[in-house]
Amino acid sequence: MVFEGADWIWHSWKTVENEYTLFRREFTAPRGAGKLYLSVDGQYSAALNGEPVGEGQYADYPEYKVYDALDVSFAEGINTLEIAVWRPGVDCSVYRAGMPGLIFSVLSESGARLCASDENTLCAPHPNYRSGPIDFITHQLGFTFAYDACADAPAFVPSVRTEGPQDLCLRPVPKLMRLPRAKCSLVTGGFFTDAGKGTYAERMQYAALSYLPLHELTGLRSRPAFPSDSGVTFRADRGDGVYVLLDLGQEDAGLTDIDIELPEEAEVLIGWGEHTKDLRLRTYVGRRNFAARLRLPKGRTRFVNPMRRLGLRYMALYVYAHSFRLYYAGIQPTVYPVSEVPKFHVSDRLHQMIYETSVRTLRTCMHEHYEDCPWREQALYTMDSRNQMLCGYYALGEYDMPKASIRLLALGLREDRLLELCAPARVPVTIPSFTAMFIVQLEEYYLYSGDRDFALEMLPTARTVADGLLSGIDHTGLVPARDREGIWNFYEWTEGLDGQTAPTPAQGQKRYDAPMAAFTVLALRRLAQLEKWLGLDGTNDESAAEALAKRAHAAFYDAERSYYRSYLLNEERLGADELTQALMVCAGICPEENLDGVLRALSSQKLKPITLSYSIFQFDALMKRPKQYGRWVFERIARDWGHMLRSGATTFWETILGDADFDDAGSLCHGWSAVPVYCYFAYALGLRPEQPGFVCGRLDPVDSGLYELRGCCVKRDGSAVAIEDGRLSEGR
Repeated sequence: MVFEGADWIWHSWKTVENEYTLFRREFTAPRGAGKLYLSVDGQYSAALNGEPVGEGQYADYPEYKVYDALDVSFAEGINTLEIAVWRPGVDCSVYRAGMPGLIFSVLSESGARLCASDENTLCAPHPNYRSGPIDFITHQLGFTFAYDACADAPAFVPSVRTEGPQDLCLRPVPKLMRLPRAKCSLVTGGFFTDAGKGTYAERMQYAALSYLPLHELTGLRSRPAFPSDSGVTFRADRGDGVYVLLDLGQEDAGLTDIDIELPEEAEVLIGWGEHTKDLRLRTYVGRRNFAARLRLPKGRTRFVNPMRRLGLRYMALYVYAHSFRLYYAGIQPTVYPVSEVPKFHVSDRLHQMIYETSVRTLRTCMHEHYEDCPWREQALYTMDSRNQMLCGYYALGEYDMPKASIRLLALGLREDRLLELCAPARVPVTIPSFTAMFIVQLEEYYLYSGDRDFALEMLPTARTVADGLLSGIDHTGLVPARDREGIWNFYEWTEGLDGQTAPTPAQGQKRYDAPMAAFTVLALRRLAQLEKWLGLDGTNDESAAEALAKRAHAAFYDAERSYYRSYLLNEERLGADELTQALMVCAGICPEENLDGVLRALSSQKLKPITLSYSIFQFDALMKRPKQYGRWVFERIARDWGHMLRSGATTFWETILGDADFDDAGSLCHGWSAVPVYCYFAYALGLRPEQPGFVCGRLDPVDSGLYELRGCCVKRDGSAVAIEDGRLSEGR
């Protein structure tokens, strides 16, 4: 037991929200290698003898605590371990508050315990980070940060023992890798006049900016790039200080890294983001605050924040001094390690670029777990992660993260048999259709991985979720919309389906939603299939799915128009959209005799359009008739994903509207939009598993209009599946 003899510890003063604490322990060790094991509530950064050894607590639950095992190297004699802990203490979409605490143990290479957390560990309020209430970046991400490099050294006192879980689990996925500084270049700069009040982000957003020509600002004739060994001097003798805007050249995610030399102590505001169409960096967006504050001393300072990962393309500095020398401002990218074996090649250059950008989108949206977007939320959702998992099986050969993410989602099961909206989190609302997708992603994980033990472990959660979905069926045989506080009947970012613009029933009336019926049928069918693969009886689930499917077809099908309506209210069918058609087909609700008419409607571009994320249902539905729609699907991919590339995308967007959506808060890097990866492998190459474990007895490609196709995928056991010239081969 690596934590034998170790106690959960904390400080003795009053705990506050957004709290930074520094722990220190000296111990004697022989020169050599060893291990540091630790776990915290919140985030940590650890250093041994002043050298960083690791950071980043896994996103866990108070009742499911995860620990890290870090490699360390000891000096001969006395060694000093320092662990900085950031405890947000307030629930958000990426963190669920637990009991304050830190536990650690230091072992030699032979396994001998050299020290452990106990009352001999010293602690102090972190002298540099601001603790206490501060601006939220977003309600999903939680607090921003303020750092004071001019603060005095702390006064340490002994720690106290506290309560904490005794059974901890080793991190289920690899640690993130820090890459060298991302290169960036100067976009513009000049002097600014402070807005006078507001959050850090508001001060940046509303400051008066005055452009200066490059030569006047820097003395240079060519635009500088960073990092710069010699640094670049910026000067402006007007306003409150100098501002600069830097471009990393692509969407990325990582740790803030600032290297700057000041002539005197000064305040520095840091802003980050994806959007500059306002002729400035968009730091304050609909009450969101993409900014932080530094207080830096005279001279050169290097600041790296290991506690908070940023998602961005652009970074802005507002330096409250009339001159400074900048060596670097940007990030150290943090990446999740994946296999480099999976490949895809097509002769069409546009489709090759779409594939490569889709893979980059996937990788930029996976860290401790899958996340929807690195800029605005970094949150794990079932709907988003289902797309990411499915594409990742093909493009990344990744199985650890799907498994770990499914477990996190399962641990968010609520008393009402719905899942929390995000994991690990406590969120005021949840989405029933997202809960249904949990079963879908579990069944797909087993199909691609063949991980029987994990499927059996998760089966009770899937059963509970299915029973909860079944309990929602009323005397009509349909699923009425849940009408209670905390339920968001969301299906799609399309008018009428977003949970806010749907028809509103009068008091005492019920509205029935076709998408929810379809999600329920889909979940039940997938559970029945999973049970069958596991050697269990899935008859009841299949029968329940069939009964609901027949009732849903009768209730929502508009025979006159040969498509499905979205809602049933007072026996009147309302709405018509592409998502509903796609779901009814994918869930097996649409009878064979009605399929062609529904697919014509789905591809007509006359119904309310489907968005990028849900296009996977549209493509799957149309592939029921691959001869008619195979080329249509890949032409649509070329049109929509090609549009993003032509608009300068380096990763794919949340919706086709890009930054203009959601009142100028649209994400330009969203994992759920990597859908083309799935289409290239599953349909253009025809690689679709038939049995658990990625067993593919044959290829079944569609007429995609693409040529010179080849690809390679990696199974969970490490063996490869390769496709070249229409032939399938497997091996190590």
